[in-house]
Amino acid sequence: MSLFDLSNKVAVVTGATKGIGRGTVERLAEHGARVVVSSRHQVACDKVAAELDEGYGKNGVRIAHGVACDIESLEQIEQLAERAAELFDGIDVLVANAAILPFVGPSAHTPTDLFERILTKNLHNNFRLCQAVRPHMANRGGSIVLIGSLAGLVPFPTLMAYSIAKAGLAHLARCLADEFASDGITVNCVSPGSIRSASSARSGVDEDSRRAAAVPLKRVGEPDDVAGAVIYLASTAGSYVTGVTLPVDGGRSRLSPANRGVPTGHRRLWDVDLNDASESADEALE
Repeated sequence: MSLFDLSNKVAVVTGATKGIGRGTVERLAEHGARVVVSSRHQVACDKVAAELDEGYGKNGVRIAHGVACDIESLEQIEQLAERAAELFDGIDVLVANAAILPFVGPSAHTPTDLFERILTKNLHNNFRLCQAVRPHMANRGGSIVLIGSLAGLVPFPTLMAYSIAKAGLAHLARCLADEFASDGITVNCVSPGSIRSASSARSGVDEDSRRAAAVPLKRVGEPDDVAGAVIYLASTAGSYVTGVTLPVDGGRSRLSPANRGVPTGHRRLWDVDLNDASESADEALE
């Protein structure tokens, strides 16, 4: 059996209809997993699930289902875990990818309501999601992968709340790894840097070149770069790895602050919701 084989494993992915999430569900299905595709919108979830069924289903057997969930709702989080376990008789893998970034600016200008909303949705509610799937993973050799961010590894002065929440995910992985080990569940965090998305692709080659200039490897990442890390941690290959944070950023987190390229200015980003876009902070800002 391949070290990276996920045959018959059940994977739940939030923020799964675009960007990193969309790339991840594709690779999970390619490696044999049955997938629950989740984002806020049922139509988008069903569309992606149908594409996965068409590409990877065999003999008319469904390998993917769409289940809408807004992770701002604790009730919907519980329902997602219950429905996923019901569809496929348990859960083996959780990829907690959904996030929001509704404000960019210095800490002094951060509205209290948005600070609380960012920490609640990006940190607290992902903690609740982990707790919700735990009973359905127990003793199955389960794997939880939290999607963090470069902003959670290094200071971004105009991303105070978002950075704190993403840093919290990295430490949440360490804490839950210790607690969930008794159930045979590994918990890790993957922290992407600049990852190409549909929106960045529309910006053209020059925009990608500008972003790549801040990365030691001199390219922006692809959704597959993150998906590869997820596959590793979710498979037998990563079964002895728990409580770690894996940067997938082309080396950008190792740069000095002066060379890192951080966002400036401040604004409310009412049109940016990473629950569906599933992009890194860098993508939303650049």
